[in-house]
Amino acid sequence: MKRLFFLPLLLLIFIACQPTDEERAQSMVSEVKTLVDNGQLQEARILIDSLHATFPRQVEQRRAAKSLSDSIVYLEAQSTLAHVDTLLPPLLKQVDQLIKQFKYEKNDKYESDGKYVHRLLVTNSNTARNFIQAYVMDNRQTVVKSYYYGPKQMHQETLLISVGEVKAEFQGKNYHFHEGNHYEIMTLDNDNSLALLNFIATHASLRVRVEGRGDTPSRNWVYYLNDKEKEALTATYRLGHLMNDINRLERMQAVAAVQIERYSQK
Repeated sequence: MKRLFFLPLLLLIFIACQPTDEERAQSMVSEVKTLVDNGQLQEARILIDSLHATFPRQVEQRRAAKSLSDSIVYLEAQSTLAHVDTLLPPLLKQVDQLIKQFKYEKNDKYESDGKYVHRLLVTNSNTARNFIQAYVMDNRQTVVKSYYYGPKQMHQETLLISVGEVKAEFQGKNYHFHEGNHYEIMTLDNDNSLALLNFIATHASLRVRVEGRGDTPSRNWVYYLNDKEKEALTATYRLGHLMNDINRLERMQAVAAVQIERYSQK
């Protein structure tokens, strides 16, 4: 009988000794604070998510967790800003040196953005021939254009770049006009332009074959890049890649600055 009497009593004592949901949630808040103080921000984020999921009714603790979450955003933004401030200056210095090889062109009447064209690739120096032109625009997008010039229209659709058995194929938007002979200009977007230039830069010491492809096999043409062209296209790739990196870092910088301003006021 005594044993039966003590069992419910022990159960009550055990239940009474267990922490309440409020106490458990508060313990998690304290743990989050410790993680934030130690710079373990990702771990703190995970624990905050767990607190919200486990204790949806503990309003005060969830409010404290939200405040700590804001602090994490603020600290991460500060870290991002410091990181960007370290990386940007050397990239900008490289651009300043490299851009001396380029000519700035802009037609204010028709263009909202100007472009940096390597001096060996300007259009006026390459009329009446097949060639690849590349440039970097004011908005830091890289553009590659495949120029065709000849007695018949080719309906240019594809550009195949190859070195031996190694090949890369690119497609773009074609523009055609006729002035005595036929001119076609196929334009590649930023990502394809950088990929094409990367292929050329990687194989610049080798013989690079360019095959323009029209809408039928009979409308194909082939030529090889000379050393000066490979040099100019490689320089354009370097400039485009740098501009891409700078653009990405400046976007990160802008977002971080907004977050710092926003969360510093809380």
